Amino acid sequence: MRLTPEVKALIRKLKDDSPESIALQSKRYPDLPMALIAQQVKARQRARTKLPSWCGNESIVFSRSLSLEQSSSEYTADYKAKILRGETLADLTGGFGVDAFAFSGKFNRVFHIERDRELSEVVAENAIALGKEKVLSTVVADGLDWLDKYPDALDVIYLDPARRDRRSLRVSALEDCEPNILPHWETLLTKAKRVALKLSPGLDIDRVLTQLSCIQEVHVVSIENDCKECFCVAKEGHEEEARIVCVNRRLDSVWDKFVFYRSEEKQVQGEYSRYSNFLYEPNASIMKAGGFKSLGRECGLKLLHPRTRFYTSKQFQNDFPGRVFEVLDAGDLKARSAAALFPEGKANVLARNAGLSSEALKRKLKLSNGGELFAIGTTDIEGTRRLLKCRKMKRVS
Repeated sequence: MRLTPEVKALIRKLKDDSPESIALQSKRYPDLPMALIAQQVKARQRARTKLPSWCGNESIVFSRSLSLEQSSSEYTADYKAKILRGETLADLTGGFGVDAFAFSGKFNRVFHIERDRELSEVVAENAIALGKEKVLSTVVADGLDWLDKYPDALDVIYLDPARRDRRSLRVSALEDCEPNILPHWETLLTKAKRVALKLSPGLDIDRVLTQLSCIQEVHVVSIENDCKECFCVAKEGHEEEARIVCVNRRLDSVWDKFVFYRSEEKQVQGEYSRYSNFLYEPNASIMKAGGFKSLGRECGLKLLHPRTRFYTSKQFQNDFPGRVFEVLDAGDLKARSAAALFPEGKANVLARNAGLSSEALKRKLKLSNGGELFAIGTTDIEGTRRLLKCRKMKRVS
């Protein structure tokens, strides 16, 4: 499905048009495949943030929306590629191939195994566009069947099971994904030095660790404070506790990283304090994975409450992995206090252990969205629900 110069030129010209309006222009361009052009424009519009360099390459062919939806972003794919090393990797659930292409920059040979022939052909075409055709080999097959017949050694097996069921509804539990890797897990471990698995960010990490043996690491990956995926790496015979790695790519392209062990988290005695001059909210990866007491110990910060995911300090800590707020004033969690603290009636409302959601708190306080100030509803160590007037601190480079 190679894009001709004429097709590329029209995609470039219509890049900001709606796919519906493009499809209606078939009479104007009778010699061009307008349905394909509309689909390519739509895919590029959706992938501008997720795959910026791919969108900048006019030779890239984009796949149908579902495979593009589940594909990794460039940033998460590159992060995983930096973790894994070796000569040969097999991606048994190839899909659109974003991960496979990232791995092709670290491995000498990458197999992209995909059951959908059309999708496999798209990936083969993109391998040429990206100059990876000598490293990346596309195979039309079921990944597990291919692995059963593959005669040589592999350094890494990678899987990203589809997270939609037969009714196209979203799922996250391992047993509901396609393929269900649980019956095959022990066999997978014998087929390569490492087995790497991309999972839904909504999956229960502790449950995964009970379902899958030999996990070395669980990486919880966020991009600009939006949790995107969990990524597990396993090795046959590994018996030690898995370490949990929380990473977040900030807007300035720097990755924040926090590592902890679940057993240590259970043993740490948390320290708590009434709110002080600064309030700290962990990034999305830490919020997903936990480790709150461990993070407090590492950063020298005290939590507000065992169920309030905020820390506090008198002095500003610039390198905290998350958002930091300066506390300007405080009051009761009531509309009367909100009116006094925010006389313009505007604030960015955030609720943490406040007995209601952020949206419900906004309605209760009779505030509208806007401005630079934050109205943070929370509970402190005294068990008192507070309304804190805050402003977000900027990180000092």
